[in-house]
Amino acid sequence: MNSINWQNTHISPCGTFHVLGNTPIYAFRFNKIMKYHEPGLAAVEDESGAYHIDIHGYPYYTRRFLETYGFYESLAAVRDRTGCFHIKPNGQECYSNRYLWCGNFQEGLCTVRDQINNYFHINHKGMAIYTEKYAYVGDFKDGVAVVCSKNGLHTHINTQGKLLHKNWFLGLDVFHKDQARAKDKQGWHHINKLGRSLYPQRYAQVEPFYNGVSYVETFLGELLTIDNCGHIITQISPHIQQKWQKISEKLVGFWQTETLAIAARLRVLDGLPGTTEEIAKKIKLPSTHLERLLRALWELDFVKNKTNLWILTENGKAFITHKDNFLSCAAIMWSDVNRIAWKKLLTIISEGKHQSHTLFKVSASNKNLKIYNHAIDGYAKEDFSILLTLIDWQQHKEVIGIGRSAHKLLEQALITHKHLQALLLGDDYIFHNIAINPLIKLRYKLQSQVLWHPWQKMADAILIPRALHYWPDKEAISILQKAKNSLSPNGKIYLIELIIDEKIPYGALLDLNMLAESGGKLRTLNEWEILFQKSSLSMLKHIKISDNIDLLILTNNLN
Repeated sequence: MNSINWQNTHISPCGTFHVLGNTPIYAFRFNKIMKYHEPGLAAVEDESGAYHIDIHGYPYYTRRFLETYGFYESLAAVRDRTGCFHIKPNGQECYSNRYLWCGNFQEGLCTVRDQINNYFHINHKGMAIYTEKYAYVGDFKDGVAVVCSKNGLHTHINTQGKLLHKNWFLGLDVFHKDQARAKDKQGWHHINKLGRSLYPQRYAQVEPFYNGVSYVETFLGELLTIDNCGHIITQISPHIQQKWQKISEKLVGFWQTETLAIAARLRVLDGLPGTTEEIAKKIKLPSTHLERLLRALWELDFVKNKTNLWILTENGKAFITHKDNFLSCAAIMWSDVNRIAWKKLLTIISEGKHQSHTLFKVSASNKNLKIYNHAIDGYAKEDFSILLTLIDWQQHKEVIGIGRSAHKLLEQALITHKHLQALLLGDDYIFHNIAINPLIKLRYKLQSQVLWHPWQKMADAILIPRALHYWPDKEAISILQKAKNSLSPNGKIYLIELIIDEKIPYGALLDLNMLAESGGKLRTLNEWEILFQKSSLSMLKHIKISDNIDLLILTNNLN
């Protein structure tokens, strides 16, 4: 047994000792063991604590820990009463830092979680290799790791902590042969190292490519194999749903919006949990048709019924009336868009109208404005928080924001950066129900402004998030020109929009909605560049943040 190669050993079926073939390699028994790792040591645990043993089952050092793990790159993660850290094979600490959790070293770096639940990577000396902190980080593979930001979006970084491609996704894997799985709001696909999709399709699931072939599942349950251009190689199993069924589902899609809007208007979910009668009593509604509405919400996976008791699902919890839940307000807003704005779309398309027209929100009641603005604020908070780290706020002092969607971004920027002064411009209705945080009240001003009339204030940063798509080209150019005239030398305009691709239909329904709402439009990158040229602006940078958000950084041509 003296010549045992630890690489040939295995864990016994009972998990208390190691074997070579079927023969125990030592007489000891432990409460828990792990496999042997280089340099031939295994993590074990017995009544004395956790430690590492050699090939003969003897402790390799005298120290004991609460938890020990395998050696990677000659370092092992351990935990004692002071926290988590790494040790050398002799049990000596590699560094003095302590963490709430440690991973294993890969390629000279290791993921850790600090005392306030921030994740980042450290080197062999226990020092962070970059200043950023994340909600989660994964191991490095071939010099690239996946990180997850506080808002749940993922991207890739290199070993210096720099963003590899600056694109963010809902889900992401490390690269396998220069291709990685990625998930956006439309589903899973594959990207290259530039962060670009290899093909336009999206799937319910995809596997990494195996010699140029990936196994995927469509949203209808169809199993396929595809090549790295997205072309179907084989159809393993077809989906069951017939074409007419798929079309029929789209025809009645408005049922879902209206069902959720009615539930939001009546605040039905606020009364859960309870029986139908108990809910009706809580929210002061007749129970006559309430159960039918609850059953519809059950089909939509917002509630479920257990022994006549209605309870909220995870979707339902995100939909109840609450200051941090904006989706119930969004349901009412989209219902009103369908009822008011889309009613005119047939005439607009039939007559070929291109001019702008008044938004339905302009004449809305105070009650409805409160609902609409809460929805817009919620979308802005979720979608634009990443911009707080992408924009270098230190190079700016005076900031102008345009439209209601700029409010939350300005608010967070002012709270984080005490040197900033900000002004929010727009139509009167966007200021309804804005409560300015006392911490920024002296540095944050609101001003009613017709955006194509001259602006009275100068700024070195102008934020235009999801605003220009409300107007046709003529008005959009006029607004850009007013922004240009109010831009200080060396200042920047930050335009945030959904840029559409003529080869991919994504965004087409929102574009049609803008035609119905205001006569506005979504634009391709080329169309935006034409507007910039006509406004005497030039584009410094285009950053694709997600499928829904593009950041265009503009500067004054004359500077």
